[in-house]
Amino acid sequence: MVKVYVNGVEVEVPPGVPIIEAVEKAGYRVPVLCYLNDFFSEATCRLCVVLVNGRVVPACKFPVSDGAKIVTESRELDTYRRMNFQLLLSTHRIKCWSCLRKTSCSLLDLSKQLNLGEFPVCSECPLTGDDCLVAKGEPCLGPLTAAGCSAECTRNGVPCLGCRGYIEDPELWRDSMRDLYEKHGVDGEKLEAAAKFFWSFLPGELKKIISEVSRDK
Repeated sequence: MVKVYVNGVEVEVPPGVPIIEAVEKAGYRVPVLCYLNDFFSEATCRLCVVLVNGRVVPACKFPVSDGAKIVTESRELDTYRRMNFQLLLSTHRIKCWSCLRKTSCSLLDLSKQLNLGEFPVCSECPLTGDDCLVAKGEPCLGPLTAAGCSAECTRNGVPCLGCRGYIEDPELWRDSMRDLYEKHGVDGEKLEAAAKFFWSFLPGELKKIISEVSRDK
């Protein structure tokens, strides 16, 4: 056995095991994706990074060494994790309104853990298929609104009004929002009115998408 120190807490672990085992034995947690869910391989997600004797390493692959001093939280680590997670999301087409992983999404959980508003309210909404309010033609702002409210409105059958503000990254709504609303015959004027209810300012591109939603259905 070797002794390591996780945030100052001494623990003993077998030599050569991944640092994440020492972290968990000490009672701490770090964000993980590939380690638990097998989404990526070879420590490519880089979300579980920690500091070992001042060096940034992935906790799921880097082995422990006797006397190592491990730090799991710092401003530097937070920056690395947020940046790496945003890079992962840039290759992930977020269509939570029709995703089979709704309400059980590891990416959504990580987004909340890292305090990133990158997912729409649809990811938290239990309504699926024909029960979806957008699918019913309702002017629901869920696909455009940042998650984090547990979709309380939609759970009660009320369309999302966008209380938490729109998702800031245009890549997440640029390609599919217009088609989504038009496909289900959502009234564009009602959609725009709902957006203006809470959003005093709309970025030009988002305003254009809302204004272009067909209003004659």
